[in-house]
Amino acid sequence: MPRSDADRLADIAASCRRIAGFIAGMQYDAFKTDERTVRAVLYELVVIGEAAKGLSDAARGRHASIPWKQVAGMRDVVVHQYHGVMIDVVWETVTNRVPGLLRELQG
Repeated sequence: MPRSDADRLADIAASCRRIAGFIAGMQYDAFKTDERTVRAVLYELVVIGEAAKGLSDAARGRHASIPWKQVAGMRDVVVHQYHGVMIDVVWETVTNRVPGLLRELQG
């Protein structure tokens, strides 16, 4: 059964919250050497991107300030270029962009 827009938006918000929990209190140097945390974060980024790809145009329009193409694009990088994922870009994403995404969805 296909997931509704509301379900997909809830999935995105839940993944954002899990990422925040995974990295709480961490600095970049600790993050980049913590393979378990990096992999957990990458999985949640895939979930976020996959859920974003399944949203209707109407749902995307209700949250027009979110760069949906970039959100989905991060998923594509993690999945298809897993060998070349730049951890510093992941860190910037989860510390600067993911919190904003969650705020927008909650706002």
